[in-house]
Amino acid sequence: MHANILDLPADPNGPFHGPLAHAFACAAHISVNNGAPWNSPDRGCSCCDAWQKREELAQDWGIDSPDAWRRQQDALLDGTSSNQVASLLLQLRQQAAWQTGAPAQPAMWDQAIAGWCQQNGQDNSVYQHLRGTAGMILEYENRFVTDGLFPPGAVVNDIRAWDLGRGANMARWGLHCGYTDPRTAHWYAVRASELARQYYGSWAEFSAGYILGRCLHFDNGQFGFRYTDPLAVHHTMMAHPHSPWLHVPFHL
Repeated sequence: MHANILDLPADPNGPFHGPLAHAFACAAHISVNNGAPWNSPDRGCSCCDAWQKREELAQDWGIDSPDAWRRQQDALLDGTSSNQVASLLLQLRQQAAWQTGAPAQPAMWDQAIAGWCQQNGQDNSVYQHLRGTAGMILEYENRFVTDGLFPPGAVVNDIRAWDLGRGANMARWGLHCGYTDPRTAHWYAVRASELARQYYGSWAEFSAGYILGRCLHFDNGQFGFRYTDPLAVHHTMMAHPHSPWLHVPFHL
């Protein structure tokens, strides 16, 4: 296969169709990047045992008990974005586009940002911070076009995929750690995929939202491995002949 197409292992005992397969396909950015079967019913990585996964969740997420796992799981699926600034900016751009009936150009977006700051009593420092984040979003979207992630003129309207993809995988991590049972873990995973279908129209849109959310959190405009790793997963999921993104309809 082409160099940027990764291996895509699957668990023969995992789901290949239906709501649970859709849920695990939402978590593919994590499982595939970690070399795990995309449809594994009980683990989102292939690199560690239950004890090691508990150590990892404690260090990276502050999760050290079943209650802590459930609180984090609920937070990822509560329908709000973990990046409120970026979500506000995307909302302002979308509102500007609705008002004019045409895609919002950067100057129009900047006017919307300035208007929001004025209406909400925010000073110039807030305005400059928002402008900087908006500029970074534009840089990522331009790079998405260059790298074939989406077509010219396309934009990301929502980054909740970043939370929902992690939420679908967190369900499996909870099971992997012994913090929950299969029925509860799979309910949470399916709930993540239900929410994804509310906010996105296709696997490609969901993936772009996930990658932008991840990059704004980790990459900060550097276009390092925090960008190139999910880009490789995206191309794999959009092209691999066994990809669930090609065989599981986004809207079931």
